[in-house]
Amino acid sequence: MPQVTFRMSAERLALIDRAAASRGVSRTEFVLRSSEAAAVEVLMERPIITLDDEVYDEFIAALDAPVQPNPGLKRLFGFRPFSEREPLMLVLRMFELRAVFES
Repeated sequence: MPQVTFRMSAERLALIDRAAASRGVSRTEFVLRSSEAAAVEVLMERPIITLDDEVYDEFIAALDAPVQPNPGLKRLFGFRPFSEREPLMLVLRMFELRAVFES
């Protein structure tokens, strides 16, 4: 079985030992579980989507295609920046924006 060796400060080692003891596991088991959980979390941040060749080609074509204007998009680009609006108008526009995205 492969081995991994770490160099760390005495403070870090003591912290890991305290945490392992609080879980009732060995230092090795604690480090393995913790690193495995961290690795899974990192990998889950970027899910892998597998597409067959035909679907992949359709996906790339859709990304490369020019954007087709639609009423909601035209309206959205017609708004002035929030920084240029009066506070009360900001609140009213937020409700209008929500309606655009919900439609």
